Amino acid sequence: MKRLSNGEFDISIKTLQYLEPILEQELRDLGATDITIGKRIVHTKGDLQFLYKCNLHLRTALRVLVPLIDFTSDSPDHLYNQFKKFPWDTVLNLDQTFAIDAAVHSSVYNLPHFAALRAKDALVDYFKDRYNERPNVDKDDPDVRFLLHIDENKVTLSLDSSGESLNRRGYRTSGAGAPLNEVLAAAMILMTGWKGETPFVNPMCGSATLAIEAAFIATNKPSCWNRERFGFMTWKDFEVESWKEILRDAIQEFKPLKHLIHASDVDHKALRAAKANIIEAELRDEIVLEQADFFDMNKMSEGGVIVVNPPYGERMDDQQTEFLYKRIGDQFKHQWSGYTAWLISSNMRALKNVGLRPFKKFNVMNGQLECKFQGYELFRGDRAEFVRTRKEGQDQ
Repeated sequence: MKRLSNGEFDISIKTLQYLEPILEQELRDLGATDITIGKRIVHTKGDLQFLYKCNLHLRTALRVLVPLIDFTSDSPDHLYNQFKKFPWDTVLNLDQTFAIDAAVHSSVYNLPHFAALRAKDALVDYFKDRYNERPNVDKDDPDVRFLLHIDENKVTLSLDSSGESLNRRGYRTSGAGAPLNEVLAAAMILMTGWKGETPFVNPMCGSATLAIEAAFIATNKPSCWNRERFGFMTWKDFEVESWKEILRDAIQEFKPLKHLIHASDVDHKALRAAKANIIEAELRDEIVLEQADFFDMNKMSEGGVIVVNPPYGERMDDQQTEFLYKRIGDQFKHQWSGYTAWLISSNMRALKNVGLRPFKKFNVMNGQLECKFQGYELFRGDRAEFVRTRKEGQDQ
């Protein structure tokens, strides 16, 4: 890696589309200052200890990368020759396995597999020329993973310090339907501004991803704190004592939960998955899980946050979906006054049937689905009076 004079190096952190500002704030909270934002990626600088902290603490990060080499290339042969010059033995031992993943958006290299193959050939030939031996490829579980990114003729090769994608927290043993990506779930909670000061309610909880990520935030536990493996652990310069110290420091910052988190679902299969995940996340004492129909529920306190991820209508006709969202809006209005309600959906037409005016809207991606994540302030009586009272409270 290209170290700067103070021991720092460039770090690039991948995330989901639209979550770049959330990730930027997380980096600032972690102490980063030199930050630039790209599309689905945020760049900064740091040393090895900061790299470890990024993997442990960043809730909205997918992968933490260290760029090794970048250049422009207009042919596969040129790409091979450039990679053949790179000192691969500074980052990989002969007895280690490797993999090169490719993300290619180029008219020159229109086959991602071919570009990765040329990079692999260059790496292998580099070792053969110097040591008359070569390291082996392991696509599934390599000791060292590289990411090759090509945007037209701009080529970047990075070390992947994360290994498995960081949304793999280590607690998901079961899924129900199409579970939320853990990174998206954490980002949604951060978007609400909730940090555990009030109750958190998650009906239609599915496999409990939202409830689990909420519990991590409220107790100040890093989302990946119980993950056993990261990519950097097999690097040549892995500082095991530094990593242990970072873990100890993180554990000392854990804090008790002020309010229990309530998760519920009407579906037996979802509840079984949720229970298994909550146990694996070691959050049985923080999350109350129950079987309940959202439309039979009443609020549990005078205020709090309620987050709902309802069906988007893929398996329902339009009339059924719109009626469901109307019922959700009615339930918010009549049973959850004093709460802030949040709803995510890709069905923009159905969202209009909620019948409430959102005070905040965020664009998010749930898999391949473009979604809105909307917040509603729930109150009794006149909205104008509610807004006036809230403003007076803010001005005092």
